[in-house]
Amino acid sequence: MTASHLIKGCIFIGVENLCSRFGVIGRVAYRLFPVACSTYQSRTIDDGSWRTLFGSRMNILFTGAGRHGSWQMRGIQLAAQRASWRAVSNATKTDLSNVDVVVVVKNAGDETLNLLRHWRGPIVYDPLDFWTSFPKRRNEFTRIDSPAAACEAFGEHFRRMNPALILCPTRAMAEDIAGLGIPVDVFYHHFDPRLETIPPNTGRKKIVLYHGAPTLGLWKPALRASSFLCNAKFIATNAALPPPANVLVAVRGGRHTDWITRRWKSNIKAATALRLGLPLVAWPEASYLETHPSGLWFRTPKEMHGAIKKALQMGPLEPQHDIYSIEWCAKELERILVARLG
Repeated sequence: MTASHLIKGCIFIGVENLCSRFGVIGRVAYRLFPVACSTYQSRTIDDGSWRTLFGSRMNILFTGAGRHGSWQMRGIQLAAQRASWRAVSNATKTDLSNVDVVVVVKNAGDETLNLLRHWRGPIVYDPLDFWTSFPKRRNEFTRIDSPAAACEAFGEHFRRMNPALILCPTRAMAEDIAGLGIPVDVFYHHFDPRLETIPPNTGRKKIVLYHGAPTLGLWKPALRASSFLCNAKFIATNAALPPPANVLVAVRGGRHTDWITRRWKSNIKAATALRLGLPLVAWPEASYLETHPSGLWFRTPKEMHGAIKKALQMGPLEPQHDIYSIEWCAKELERILVARLG
């Protein structure tokens, strides 16, 4: 690193510090040094990095309607990972003071969005499960069967958010909405931090577990029968924390599965399986294919039974503590924001 590099790097740190401390005045100063800032966000010094340094100082406000599970995990839980991050549902003008970036989670009301337009800072949209905010259009959404149809159905919604960047929960979604012309990136889901307390199953009978909303449809009796034939017990629960188990199942049935859910739903069940060290038996949704390296996939009851039988014979896997943890996702968010907005 030359002396010139060091001087310009120091300018970057000083200017960024002005931005975080002195609001509008700092922002004006930041505009005077665009070359220094854009060049040195990606350079390294000693054993740290400009990306990490800048991202950890970025003041982020998470906001949204605040009435759903997405808000709890992608808003409140994520914001708690950094001292300079906050989560406030239905943010007001006061909440926007000294904020560098706003992340809108799932959806926001007209009042909040109008406020953000006048604020004029960068808005990042996290659209996890956003379509469930429009129950009256559910039948229309189930007929979507292509990226072109998805862009036509949701283009107005995405433009209403006025985002500088959309954080897609799957790579498939990022590819599907690329035609809108709005910058996108992939931001996977973290597992519940409370999973640290779940012990492995040591009971005499092995457990095949479905953990999540009651959306199994006709797969539920098929799973129960398959487990019985494998001398195992099937448990379906939507409790806050799953019970000890030997296999985790991920599948949707009936009206709960369509083109959108297969491509745009999050990887949280795959992340949960990796964290607990459980074999994953799943319908091959995009999020699972993208994030789980050894899932056992099925599309028919016969394939499902074979996958469960194989999973029960595998035994426990090595639990993963880092990948898709909330800290891993916080670092990913920092990396993405610096790379895309810096």
